[in-house]
This record gives sequence, structure tokens and C-alpha cells, in this order.
Amino acid sequence: MIDNEVFRKNIACTPLTDSTVVQAGPGSGKTTLLVERLKYIIKHNTNPLSNVACITYTNAAKDEIMLRLHGGEQKLSTELFIGTIHSFLLDFVIKPYSHLIHKDNQTYKLAPMGFARGHKREIGLMMNCPLHSINEGIFRAFESIGFDEQGHPYCYANKIPPEVALEWKQLIWRKGYIDQQDVIYMSYLILKNKQHICNALSARFPYLLVDEYQDVTFYQEKIFSLFKNSSFFCVGDTNQSIYSFTGAKPEIFQEKWKNKEYKNYTLSNNFRSTAHIVKFSNYKTKITQIEAGLNASIDQKVLLIKNITEAYDVIQLFQRIRLNIECEEHHKPYMILARQNNYVNQLAHFLKKQEGNLNPFLKKLKKEHYRRFQILYNLLLAMSYKRRNEVNKAFEKMGEAFSYLVFNEHPNYVALSEIEYDAFMWKKLQIFTLNFLNSFEFSETSVESMFQELKDFISNTSKVMYGKSIGNKLRMLHYNWKNQVKASKSTMLSELIEQIELQVDFSENTESVMSIHSAKGQEAECVLIMAESESQLMEWFEDNLNSEEARVGYVAFSRARKLLCLWAPTIHENNFAHLHQHVMCIDDTYAIQTEDA
Repeated sequence: MIDNEVFRKNIACTPLTDSTVVQAGPGSGKTTLLVERLKYIIKHNTNPLSNVACITYTNAAKDEIMLRLHGGEQKLSTELFIGTIHSFLLDFVIKPYSHLIHKDNQTYKLAPMGFARGHKREIGLMMNCPLHSINEGIFRAFESIGFDEQGHPYCYANKIPPEVALEWKQLIWRKGYIDQQDVIYMSYLILKNKQHICNALSARFPYLLVDEYQDVTFYQEKIFSLFKNSSFFCVGDTNQSIYSFTGAKPEIFQEKWKNKEYKNYTLSNNFRSTAHIVKFSNYKTKITQIEAGLNASIDQKVLLIKNITEAYDVIQLFQRIRLNIECEEHHKPYMILARQNNYVNQLAHFLKKQEGNLNPFLKKLKKEHYRRFQILYNLLLAMSYKRRNEVNKAFEKMGEAFSYLVFNEHPNYVALSEIEYDAFMWKKLQIFTLNFLNSFEFSETSVESMFQELKDFISNTSKVMYGKSIGNKLRMLHYNWKNQVKASKSTMLSELIEQIELQVDFSENTESVMSIHSAKGQEAECVLIMAESESQLMEWFEDNLNSEEARVGYVAFSRARKLLCLWAPTIHENNFAHLHQHVMCIDDTYAIQTEDA
């Protein structure tokens, strides 16, 4: 069947009693489909006692669905639940019924985040290890102990032995607490053993929508299977099943999709990425996507970065390359992704340290004459923001540059009456000046020549536009560059702006450096994926069907909308020759070649 608007409308508008499973790959518009199905059920549900539950994997997904419902004409029903499986079970099973399985007939309390940190001594005794060796990873593992298929406490991250897992569970249960994994398992026990509770809940929620079904665990699936009176609408993607450390299995979604009691559909369109990115990702999967969005027409190949060994040099190259990609303002500009959290933290820490590293010319100017440094630095920032279409930020920096230039004051304290200007005239002059600055050929314009031309432009523009002479207020632009004469003539604007743009990116977008698992569900205009070795990168290129690590690669590759860059410290180009149709190998000369072109 052709994946088009009619096809999707038919899925969203299937009869209320039908159960449906949708295979929806990255960028396929699954959230839109889920919301349309939700609207349809709410609109056509005529039973006032029947509620609807939409189960999301994260709170961020819940917020997005809530926003889309609020933004449309569909009014939210007071009997509508939207949230995670944990919050659903807490509200409707654990809080009202957990006393039924508590030995003291009391309701269990949910342990707060970080609960394990208050039991460091007990954990040390259980693990038979010194306290100083217990790190955040161990604490997180204790707070996420699940249950195996026989109902025994089990650490899917393989950091805690089963006997220690049981001892820990018994400890927190004695204190009257349960954790997030207990919420699932204990809800299953209550619903399985108390049939009247299960029947009542299923009757109360005859319509269940579940997002990210490929991340469903064994006991979550067991719970859903108990809802005999409910119809399901499940959306997932086998290729994005990467949470085995929580107990999730792609087989659960595959069996659901093959179940003859469910109607099954596949969304084949990818509205997110360029044609090269989509086809590049298709090499790894049996489920082929078709490039369908506006970005599909962009002829930008996937870039494989070679002959660079230092991570920071790679990031600098990536930042230079992406400046030539036209980014849309409402999309995240970029993400830098890596596999392990400790490597991500190393990158983020290293990049954070680079914020204060000024170009040697600017560093010396800051020491020699701080006011002139403020003028130049803010002008450079304004030009940088203007180049990236962040106009409001560009005008803000122009305001600061002009305030220090003309009055040596912060913008909040300037006295425009001194130059017989009003606020409109002041702003308009800045706009004209910013356009003038961005007309320069940055790679051929030195700092000295920019100051000279800028002085003449501002002075003449003020006279022509307003008949006001402010030349005597522009003395800071007539500067003899004490101790920096040669440097002012040899330092080009392109060199300064490039470093400033990197610093701005590092300071404003540190959250864009993240693990691949954290990036799941997100997208960005440009994505750099950093492997710690070529062997790790090669694992990501394997077939998705039999390897979770290959699916991790698939998730990473499919985050990119317009530019995808891959790097490992050592790259052997011949290993990727079979991908030549959609991949280009580049080195550190690529950005310069692109800028020249």
C-alpha cells in the first residue's frame, strides 16, 4: 500500500474496536499519526464512562502530545490520561491497591530519584567493596533493578549479582518503598491475581494507545495482555530497539505486529532526512524507508572524516562545515553524539574549557584596551549571529557594541540626547551598520581596515540619514593598535568570527553533546557521531536485525536532517567503499574547499 495522506487517514480512522500495530521508522510522522488517532477516538467515543489512555515512553513525548492536542480544535477530555506507563500504573494500580500485596496491609511509597545514594554503606556491604569504589553508575544500577521472566530481581545492566539484587529489593520493601521497576512488576501481580481489578481497569480504559512499543519490557507486555476488554493502537520501530539494559526486547514488538488479531501497517515515508541519509541508513535494515520530505532534494552526502586523530579538531571541522548548511530556526542546529556516557562527559568537559580560550589577538586587546575589546567582540558576535539568521541576538550585540563605542556605557544607561537621537534612529543606524558589516569579504578584511571603513560608514550614514554629526563620538574606531600594529593588519575577520562561533556554540549548546541513547526521539539539522574506535564504528554499520549495537548506530544516523558526519580516530577508507554512492570521505581541507566554492 502506498504511504500517503489517504493511507494514514485510514489508519487513524479505523473502527474504535479494532486493535492496530504500526511500524513507524525515524522521521515517519508517527507522533502526528498517534495524535490523529487520539483525536478520532475522543471525537467518536460516545460512552461517557469510557476513558482513553495514551502511554508514552518519556515525559517529553507526553508534553509534545499534550501540546499538539491543545493547539488543535480538539478539546481535552477530563477522562483522558496521557503519560508514561509508570505514572499510569502508579495512579490506577499501585496507589489504590498496593496494600493488597504489602505484608502490613499498607500502600507502598515510590522511592525518590537518588534513593540509593542514601544507602551507600549498605550497598558497600552487599557488594563487598570499599565505599570509595561505589560510583554513580552503581547507584543507577541499584535504582533500575528489574525482574527476570521467573520473577526474580535481576540487573539487566549486568552490574549487580542476582543475590545482591534480591537483598536490595528486600531492604527497600522493608522500608515501605518501591522503585520504578517494582511499579511494573507489582502492578502485574495485582492485575493478574485480582481479576476483578483488572476487569474494572480494562472496562474503564477500553482504548489504549502505546507509543515506542519496541521499548516495552516482558512484564509491561504481560500487563497489556491482561486488558482483554481494551482495543490497542501501538506504534513502534524494531530498528530502534536499543534498551535491552531495561529488559526491552524487539521480539515483543515483532510478535505484536505479526499477531493476526491486530491490523498491521508500515509507514514507509521519511520526512526528516536527505535522500543520501535515508538510503545510507537503509543499508542496515530490511524495512526500507523512502525519502519524502523537503530535505530529500538536498544533495548532501554523508561525510566520513578521516586523517584527524584529535576529537577537538574534528568538532572544529564539523562546526565549520555546518555553517554552510542552511538551518531552519525552529529546529535544533546540531548534535554531537557518542556511545558511552563517560566519553560524552569527557567531550562536554573539554569543550566547556574552550569557552574562555580567546584568539591571541583578542586576548591581548582585552588586556591592552578593554573598551575597544568590548566593541570589537560584540561586533563580531553580531556578524556571527546575523550569518546564522539569529537576528534578534545580532541586534542585541550591535546594541552593546554601539553603546560602548559612542557612550562607553551598558545599553541600559546610554543618554541618546547627547547625540540628539531617539530610540528609533539609534536602532535604525545599527541595522544599517550590521548590513554593511556583513557585506565584507571576511577572509580578505583585516581588523584594522574594518575599523577604518566602519568609522567612515557610521559617520556618513548619520549625516545623510539624520543630518547629525557624531564623528567625535567614534574615536574608538580611530585606533593606532598599540602593541598590535602588525597583528591588526594580518588578522582577518574570518579567523576571529570562526572561533567566536565555536565558543558561542559551546556555551549555548552544551546540552547538544549527548549519548546516542539520550538523543533517541530527537533530531537536529546537523549531526556529528564520534566513535571511540573504528571497530566501534564498524559495529554500528552491521545489520540491525541481529545486533543491538547496530541498532544503536541506526538510531544515531537517523537523527540528522541535512548533514550527517561520522568519525573515528583511525579510518580505513576501503572499509566503507561499498557506501560510496552516499558517503564522501573528507579531511580537514574540506571546509576550506567548501568556503572557496
